Amino acid sequence: MSTRQPPFSRQGHAVALLAGGIGGLLFYLLGMPLAWMLGSMVFVTVAALSGQQPQVHFAARGVMIGVLGVFLGSAFNPEVADRIAECSLALLVLACYVAAGSALVFVYLRRVGGFDRVTAYFASTPGGLGEMVLSAEAMGGDARRVSLVHTIRIITIVLVIPFWFRLVMDVDVPSLMPPTPGVIPHVEDWLILAACAGIGWPLAKLCRIPAAGLVGPMILSAIAHLTGLTAVQPPPPLVAVAQLVIGASVGARFAGTPLRFVWQTARLAIASTAVLLALALLITLTLSDVVGVRPEAMALVLAPGGLAEMSLIALALGVDTAFVSSMHICRIAMIVILGPTLFRLFGRPVDKGSLTTPE
Repeated sequence: MSTRQPPFSRQGHAVALLAGGIGGLLFYLLGMPLAWMLGSMVFVTVAALSGQQPQVHFAARGVMIGVLGVFLGSAFNPEVADRIAECSLALLVLACYVAAGSALVFVYLRRVGGFDRVTAYFASTPGGLGEMVLSAEAMGGDARRVSLVHTIRIITIVLVIPFWFRLVMDVDVPSLMPPTPGVIPHVEDWLILAACAGIGWPLAKLCRIPAAGLVGPMILSAIAHLTGLTAVQPPPPLVAVAQLVIGASVGARFAGTPLRFVWQTARLAIASTAVLLALALLITLTLSDVVGVRPEAMALVLAPGGLAEMSLIALALGVDTAFVSSMHICRIAMIVILGPTLFRLFGRPVDKGSLTTPE
């Protein structure tokens, strides 16, 4: 799996959107949870592994991530803000989970997977795909493996979590987000939401905030909703398109990756994801009452999926969306800031010539 963005191809972009649209529509008609994101992700992944070259333009992905950021920010309200301020214990539990989960996966990838030390380290973190890939490449690790492990982890989590809630916990995850009840949008509401998306990303990037394209619009949207400037959410069809594009961008990461290499790494990635999920479930069952958080919310906070994906699931379930989003932002910040820093302090770069990767 290449870590560099290939030249943009209109044909590849069309393949991604077509496959994603077919998958999303099929999943929607079948009543699957988060249909447009999961269907798009599955179908584009299959297209990529079958020899196609699906590709999502960075601008389209950036716009849709901004839409999701505004959508997630709309879940914030004064009651939620007060609740987050009281969750310092949840942050401590989350930090312990990140440290313990990373250590367990590191040992597994080293001893069972045979990964070199650098690759195992940056592939073991429960999050931070882009930053971990770049750091692994800079430190002499196998960036292809790191990228593949993180991508498969996200896909596995996003596929498992909604079905777990629906089939095991009997909590429905809808195929499409419902509109805001009892709210009639006006032109000024749409202008406010557009401003949150358009200003939030460059402002967050200027401040060097992790996942700026999502977090910046989400913060401005949260401020707008907390202060009462608007109570409107982006319309459900637009959110469905955003989910389709995000799902397609995840699946498109597999383009050009040899199937043998994918299979060899996928087995290790799925097993390591199972380790992280088991640890998250154990902590949820034993500490959710102590922390004072609903088990559903605690499970989503600890689930090592993507910020956008886990927040969308929380929103679909009506489970403390703002709390879940905030905790995932903290998780990403921990990993992005501390991960490379700790390795620079205690690790040693490896000789790239000593790395071995399958053909």
